[in-house]
Amino acid sequence: MKSATYVPQQVLRRAAQVAWITAYGAVTPEAFAEREQVSVAVAGERLDEAVQRGLLKRESVLTAYSALYTVTSDGRRLARRYAHAGEYAYPKGLRTRVVSIKEVRHTIACAGVRAALERRYPDCRTIGELELCRDEGLQKRRLASVEIRGTGRRQSHSPDLVIWPQDEPDAPPLPVAVEVELTIKAKAELVANVRAWARCRRVEAVIYFAETRAIEEKLRDAIDRCKAERRVVVNPLREILQPQPGFPLLDD
Repeated sequence: MKSATYVPQQVLRRAAQVAWITAYGAVTPEAFAEREQVSVAVAGERLDEAVQRGLLKRESVLTAYSALYTVTSDGRRLARRYAHAGEYAYPKGLRTRVVSIKEVRHTIACAGVRAALERRYPDCRTIGELELCRDEGLQKRRLASVEIRGTGRRQSHSPDLVIWPQDEPDAPPLPVAVEVELTIKAKAELVANVRAWARCRRVEAVIYFAETRAIEEKLRDAIDRCKAERRVVVNPLREILQPQPGFPLLDD
């Protein structure tokens, strides 16, 4: 006879997946497939099943791009309810992600990059901007964000993703900031951003993933100008993000 506290493994697995998507804010079938190590078709079926159960909402914002899945109120309740039994951490205190047309490509790319980083560095903790802002608010100090000057004003800037290495008893490690760059910015803005990251002592390094070669070259010029080669690195986005709808990732 089953215990009154018995919870089917399928329910726990579904709750853990919803908690993971909550941390992302929004996820694509490609990112979900990367994390679960299944095909994109299978990942899409599982996400759509969660939509039918009322746990997720499907957002098709741009034609010919991957759909984005966000967590509903019922999904959040399920993930919170079984966090202890499922032995996963529910990401508390995050604001709900709003998927807008302006930000949708960036959201899709960040979800894919984050899933790839989690697979590549399983011993590290990879978080997104929402989680970083929450953590900095709770601790009332900067953890991996930076103040940018030189564009006529000062402004606080948070990286798109942060990789936190495992804690060491004697010397707590510094995180690595990750920026996903999809647009060509003005030279002055790029230089200000790179200079701020080069001077930031709260992070070990900064990795930019540039979608196009033109963006990559602009970033390298800014890095050379700031003499920031030791702290700021640029890689093609195609090196970490698998091709998916809207991101052919070909040399331009």
